[in-house]
Amino acid sequence: MHGPPKILIVLIAGIGDFVMASKAIRSIGRQGSVGVSLLASSEAASMAKSYPWFEEVYAFPIRELRKNKRYVLDILRLLIKLRRTKYDQIMNLYRITSWTGALKMGILFALLKARDKIGHDRYGFGLFLTQKVFAGIFEGRHMADAMQEIALTAGGIRDDRGLEVFWNPKSIARWDTWFKGLSGQILVGINPGGDRENRRWFPDRFAAVARGLIERFGARIILLGGPAEKRLAAFIADGIHADVINLCGEIPLDELPYVLSRLDILITNDSGPMHIAAADGTPIVALFGPADPEHFRPYMAPERYRILHKPIPCRPCEKDQCASPLCLEAIFVEEVLASCMELLNGKKR
Repeated sequence: MHGPPKILIVLIAGIGDFVMASKAIRSIGRQGSVGVSLLASSEAASMAKSYPWFEEVYAFPIRELRKNKRYVLDILRLLIKLRRTKYDQIMNLYRITSWTGALKMGILFALLKARDKIGHDRYGFGLFLTQKVFAGIFEGRHMADAMQEIALTAGGIRDDRGLEVFWNPKSIARWDTWFKGLSGQILVGINPGGDRENRRWFPDRFAAVARGLIERFGARIILLGGPAEKRLAAFIADGIHADVINLCGEIPLDELPYVLSRLDILITNDSGPMHIAAADGTPIVALFGPADPEHFRPYMAPERYRILHKPIPCRPCEKDQCASPLCLEAIFVEEVLASCMELLNGKKR
């Protein structure tokens, strides 16, 4: 007797992409008696373990591999393990952006066993699929909506709810008392990092915004980010000239959603924490450099966020670095402050 259908969702991307895919993942999970597994980047996998939809979560160390080729052995062991399962469906939710990306994902799909293989038919990836989602699925729409369309092609159930995020239940025990100690204060999170260097607004301008919010609202500034951004956060803290809380590198990814949910506002670059905060419903001021907000904006009610971006001729672009990031230079402290004040309207010092 056969058990419930077995589905493997492939989403080897960042934490922001994983959160944007939560609507699509819910569409698959809502089918009922299906066994859903996830193959994701290590960062996304650490968060995904708190989600209720997955029977198994597998971490694919893609970023680790770029830094150290010894992870090839870990990937080989993972692929051998996955090949032992005959899936009913394997689907890649993420977009295919290049010939090399299509080939790499195609090889992965060729190695895995499944009755149906579903994904984005672009740059030749369709050769590895049994069900193809047309090449233009991601054009002119938000990533969350495009990924849900792939899930619907695979038999998922549509709903009108937005993104969702879950945190490790231990988060509440760890952070609740800490936040009670800040009761009555306006809590402003600042996330100065980002996946690419050319997505990061300037640290001296973040510090200036923080000083302005302290002056106007008596705000308590909380600096956020990963371990690699500790120096950046320390520089900003030094430039604020007031007592700040520096949590950079101190919050595990599976606890970050809870921390962000307790903020009054988050000021952030286009980044994973931006999408987590959007799923939480936390008000956001988002600073966009090279990426297109049409595809990557906070996926939440428009009155809950403000986007600052400038129509520079060279954007959007896919560069990782830029010697002269005009798109970020054109975003000024005064307009970020004004956006914060709009969202904090009604808050008192």
